[in-house]
Amino acid sequence: MKFVPLFGLRVRHDYHGAATCRDLACEPTPETLRLIERYRLRIREIPGGLTVLAALAADGQTPLVGLPRDEIFAFHLRVCNTDFALFTDLQELSGKTDPVFSNAALSGSDRRTLDLTERQSWNMESFVATQGDTKRQFSLAGNPLSLDGDPLKPAQAADFSLVSPAGTAQITVYDAATKVLTLQLGAAQPDLTVRYRVRPNRDRRFLADVELRYDQSMPAPGASDASFEIPFKVRTGRWAYYLITNQKGDFSIVDTSAASPSISFSAANRTTLNDLPDDPDPDPLASLLSRQYPDLQRVRFLSDEAVPCSLATRNGIELRLSNQTLLRPLPNPALQHLSRIRQKAGAGFKEQDIFHQVVKYLPTH
Repeated sequence: MKFVPLFGLRVRHDYHGAATCRDLACEPTPETLRLIERYRLRIREIPGGLTVLAALAADGQTPLVGLPRDEIFAFHLRVCNTDFALFTDLQELSGKTDPVFSNAALSGSDRRTLDLTERQSWNMESFVATQGDTKRQFSLAGNPLSLDGDPLKPAQAADFSLVSPAGTAQITVYDAATKVLTLQLGAAQPDLTVRYRVRPNRDRRFLADVELRYDQSMPAPGASDASFEIPFKVRTGRWAYYLITNQKGDFSIVDTSAASPSISFSAANRTTLNDLPDDPDPDPLASLLSRQYPDLQRVRFLSDEAVPCSLATRNGIELRLSNQTLLRPLPNPALQHLSRIRQKAGAGFKEQDIFHQVVKYLPTH
């Protein structure tokens, strides 16, 4: 029996460039496994994704079992690399209570990149209204969210709705502190059901989910371009080198590699830490080094711009004294050396991610 690709799923990450991303695994849900069995399909796992295969009938062209439109294939994204969060920009994901990559917006288009959306969860509670009441208050058992799902924003009366039939009843006030809902009732009022958004019961073992609806965005069986893509962006952070030395002079760090764009460490972002007060708040690592090496020179070189994380290594970073090269190549800051510093920004302070590396230059004579 011949099998051909029905659709595919691939994870793409800028950190790896053109190389395959092996940091995430796509795991089918139990419901999807039942669909696979029902329609005589197969799942082939590959590095960075999977392919769903369909068996062909005797004519070698049509699927053996017809797959109806609007069936949903769901998968979990599981992190396989413990360093994934260090080199990945997860800001968009962390802003969603239940993130889902979906092809819902791809119907009829030739775009293959899945959109990041948010699964919404709702709760309904019913109340009995007493005949003749014009105003009633009800205590909610659940924990309402605002309509946009922002967990930091308290829910308001406008975030609730009444399920039909509700007569002329209206929701007038909601007290988020006590979870008490106030309703204005009509003359002949039926029992009432209120609907509101709640935080989903998300499985924290997974980074996100994937939902693929079998619709017009799906390729024809056997198509060579059958893969949907899940994109991830790299984290960016300024590079910081902390020089420990027993020498004085005009030290600098220069990027001589051919990589583009080059990393610039200008004099404006070079700081002699010996001249600063020992304040652990703006730069905790600088304070630690001042206690470890109180009698040595300590200089921080901060890159002018944030540097995208990359699997590729820059081999042309060097330490210079005036025009003399002292150390080359300097090691690239490790992903595990991620920290934060506070710097002046106008009238206040701005926190920034940095990837740091301590460099020692201690000649004996």
